[in-house]
Amino acid sequence: MRRLVARLAVAALLVTVWGVAPARAATPQTVKPYIVLILDVSGSMAQATGYGPPSCSTTDTKMDHAKCAIQKIANSYGEMVMALARFRVKAGSDNVCNDGNGCSTATAANCNCDPNTGTGTCFTPNGDDFEILVPIVANNQPNVLVWTNNVCTTCGPGSGDPELFAIGSTPIASSLVGDKLYWQGLPSPNNGAYWTGAGADPIRNDPLKDVFDSPGNQCRPYITIVLTDGDETCTAFTNTTNAAAALLTTAVDGKSYRIETKPIGFGKAKGDTQIEGLAHAGGTPDDSNPNTYEGAYANNEDDVELAISTIIAKSLKFESCNDKDDDCDTLVDEDFPDKGKACDDGGLGVCKGTGTLVCDAQGTGVTCQITNPGGTATTEKCNNLDDDCDGAIDEGACTSCGTVELCNNKDDDCDGKTDEGLTRPCGTDVGECTAGTETCSAGQWINCTATGPFVETCNKKDDDCDGTVDGFAQDCTTMPPPGNPNVGVCHPGTQVCPPGGNGTFQQCIGEIKPTTEVCNNLDDDCDGTTDEDTGGADCSSTCGVGKTVCQNGTIVCMGNGGMGTPELCNNFDDDCDGSVDEDVADGGPCDGGGTICNGVLKCMGGAFVCVGDQIHPETCNCKDDDCDLKTDEEPPALCPSGATCTSCQCAFPCGTGEFPCPVGKMCNSDNFCVNDPCFNVTCGPDGQGNKQECKDGACVTSCSLITCSPGTVCVGSTGTCEFDDCRTFPDRCKPTEQCVGGTCVDNPCADVTCPTDQYCEGGTCHASCAGLHCDAGQVCELGQCVNDPCGHPCLPGQVCNTSSMTCVTDPCLHPSCAQGEACDPQTGGCVPDPCLNVKCPGTGQICKQGSCYDPSQFQPDAGGPPQYVTTGGGGGCAANGGGGGVLLVLAMFVATRRRARGGRS
Repeated sequence: MRRLVARLAVAALLVTVWGVAPARAATPQTVKPYIVLILDVSGSMAQATGYGPPSCSTTDTKMDHAKCAIQKIANSYGEMVMALARFRVKAGSDNVCNDGNGCSTATAANCNCDPNTGTGTCFTPNGDDFEILVPIVANNQPNVLVWTNNVCTTCGPGSGDPELFAIGSTPIASSLVGDKLYWQGLPSPNNGAYWTGAGADPIRNDPLKDVFDSPGNQCRPYITIVLTDGDETCTAFTNTTNAAAALLTTAVDGKSYRIETKPIGFGKAKGDTQIEGLAHAGGTPDDSNPNTYEGAYANNEDDVELAISTIIAKSLKFESCNDKDDDCDTLVDEDFPDKGKACDDGGLGVCKGTGTLVCDAQGTGVTCQITNPGGTATTEKCNNLDDDCDGAIDEGACTSCGTVELCNNKDDDCDGKTDEGLTRPCGTDVGECTAGTETCSAGQWINCTATGPFVETCNKKDDDCDGTVDGFAQDCTTMPPPGNPNVGVCHPGTQVCPPGGNGTFQQCIGEIKPTTEVCNNLDDDCDGTTDEDTGGADCSSTCGVGKTVCQNGTIVCMGNGGMGTPELCNNFDDDCDGSVDEDVADGGPCDGGGTICNGVLKCMGGAFVCVGDQIHPETCNCKDDDCDLKTDEEPPALCPSGATCTSCQCAFPCGTGEFPCPVGKMCNSDNFCVNDPCFNVTCGPDGQGNKQECKDGACVTSCSLITCSPGTVCVGSTGTCEFDDCRTFPDRCKPTEQCVGGTCVDNPCADVTCPTDQYCEGGTCHASCAGLHCDAGQVCELGQCVNDPCGHPCLPGQVCNTSSMTCVTDPCLHPSCAQGEACDPQTGGCVPDPCLNVKCPGTGQICKQGSCYDPSQFQPDAGGPPQYVTTGGGGGCAANGGGGGVLLVLAMFVATRRRARGGRS
């Protein structure tokens, strides 16, 4: 049994039971992710996995394994809403893209083909290859199961009992374009609406569509999972990554929503270039570690189930103890009711330190933050204190009898009895434990009558009395006794008894069972021996008699000892070196009957084959397409009427006005609209976090494109010119200094320690004005009430001039002071900000002109001291050196509005 300390670890293990969430103080509401699962239905999905039939089928194909995994997910999830989609399949045909009718092998990388016509017409991925089978609608599991139950009465969505089957190509890019249109509630360009009725417009119908964690990052996770076993076959892969990147900024009704793309490579080697590229473009950062992968990979049913479940589990939102609203319910740390309560360090007497319970570093609970540390043990004195910190008061220090008997094996009250009648509470009433009492005997507390704690079991009870009901995991196996051998590749699975659950263990997941032994350097049948009983087949040839043996995970032929003959092109190992047709010389030039350009006869499969470039009609591409030793010569209709072949493309002259060229084009020096190499190129930060921009089709650092003026330097992370001083680089100042106007100056409060209810300003400790109410005609400054020079509050936009003692127009309405400085409303000039680095003692207090106030008592321009106005940045008139009072009031208003919003689903 393994106790799960972190609730996030519990959530990560709940890979198939989505209705369970960690225990909370109040009724929790998990934000369910919206997910579109796009299934690759290309012909290669009909290939065998080599792992044998999955749990719900008698045949071993990738499609069978994928469908069985989707069945399990559909049968068990509750904390998500999942749509099922596929590459569009045309009734009676398939979605083949490169069929030779306009999308030949030579141009396939730049083509996409229309699955509705099957003609192979080239066009930019437009979304027609995406097909929704089951939309995003709550409780849609039965509709998902219909597509995966291996029963087929109709082939299309909408009626009968349809089924998923493998046919066609892999149009990932066009499918992702269509996926974005579906999220936006828009139709397919040529096939009409992706869905009609409930689920046709998922974002607009989302009750949480207006709740955002941050700009462009909505509260509810939106995810697209692409389960594919192949590479993009219908267009250039850059179009695929562009389509995934475009989903990250999906616009609906003027708002931007983030939809992350999570690829799962079925049967693909880990680290596959396209799977990793799709994962990075889809929103998963590249950690630059070649030994880790951002994409997911699967080889069978269990792998697919685990990959999908892991993606879902990581998207679930639970409240953590971190002073944030993690689960988007407008409440902060509501699942940790003990936060803020008093606590101590367990010390005794004057040595006891006290403090407050605060969030721990992991965010999984609270820990005691000592704010009033205890003293040091000294010799016991007769002062009614425990000076020596041993739990007894005044023992042996008082010469006369007291009135209170203590548990110290002494007759404190001089009645001739020692430690008589002393009892105290012990134990706890948390969970299954009961509190009791204990008795003092000979100076020791003994015989506690409390019960518990007990060993935690999965019974819907808090047996170990730690405040959590259940909440642990244990190893499990679905194999008959004696169970999983836990040898070789085999290991038991894990089953979770979720915190706050129904007192039963959930499904056993992640178990690896014995399989047939194969030659792969692994103990597949988990009997303690590797690669036994593999090989042994007859591999005799003209080179001699031999049998296969397993060596280092590979089957090799042993025993053939003949010398052989020179190698010929006959698909045979003539020279007995273990290779076939190697070193056979090319057969000379060829033209394939006039169909091959620059052809050479090469030995392939035991025969000479003419290999070269295919001959095509000449096009404007700087290539010799028709193999006549000329490039881009002018045959009829090389370019459309009005266009000219230039820069390897047909281009029209530039127009006039603000936009001389269409979108995606740029006007070159010859006044022609040519392809813009930076169109649709999105540049993220480089490996060092430097901002990048597109230049001539390549991503380069923004700082390489600009020249900064003297005194400034380009900051790589922003690509902008900033001051080359401590305003941009605060670490240039010493710990005892602060940055004022770009110069490091001494911080007068650096070595000053104030009492907990005071703060330091100008090297002196002051009390806060929070809670201090002054008489009419007075204001609070530095914790004291002083006379208001003007005797009354000034109007908005005015300040009190202390010289004339009249209200005048505020000269600091539009301040322009440097960082670390503030505008003095008495002179309009810039002075060192008196609130710089001021840390007000109370939670939420704000600093103005060096004085700390409670936002609820401070009224702007209400006769207070002249307000020093900062330009933003560090310091300023802020609580604990942060943002100003206006921002705090705005945050309180937003929080109030969010609490009024009510529940969600």
